[in-house]
Amino acid sequence: MPRVRADDYDAKTQTILDSAAGLFAKVGYPNAKMQDIAQACGASKSMLYHYFPTKDDLLFAMLEEHLQKLIAGLEEALAQPGSGPERLAAYVQVYAQKSSHSRRRHVIAMNDVKFLPKALQTPLLALETRVTDIASDVLRQVNPRLDDAAYKPYAMLLIGMLNWTDYWYKPGGAMKPAELCERISRLYLKGFMDETG
Repeated sequence: MPRVRADDYDAKTQTILDSAAGLFAKVGYPNAKMQDIAQACGASKSMLYHYFPTKDDLLFAMLEEHLQKLIAGLEEALAQPGSGPERLAAYVQVYAQKSSHSRRRHVIAMNDVKFLPKALQTPLLALETRVTDIASDVLRQVNPRLDDAAYKPYAMLLIGMLNWTDYWYKPGGAMKPAELCERISRLYLKGFMDETG
């Protein structure tokens, strides 16, 4: 099947991906059947196979789309001028916003990539590495005093904090999304700025 970029997906493809994300989140990727996905999106099984020959193709497309959109959002936000702390705040805001808009896909991306064959995992892991590299670059601008090898672990700590937020944070609760992002940025920034080695 020829590769289609996420920006080129038509409305039917998006409906399939959204329905599958809901089903995967509900029953788990291993337990979801193509027939169940077809039923969830109101399509025939043969039509579903026209778009995605296998369930692995569908999962891959879902995760690739999510990561491509996240990276595009981060790169666009960070192309704007700003200080290191402002760029960290922009990273946190975009990451939190993109993951909250496709919360199911984000949780699936964290949990289900391991079910894909290695050949399909590799490009997704490359996209995940790009997300980490962007965070590392931002952190280097925030605190340039550290050894080069230290930035990736700090980037992973930041991303880990942001990822777990999807499991407990309720956007309709007392703390609004903008306040949450501001608190995450401030909390991380104050500790990170004190690091010297």
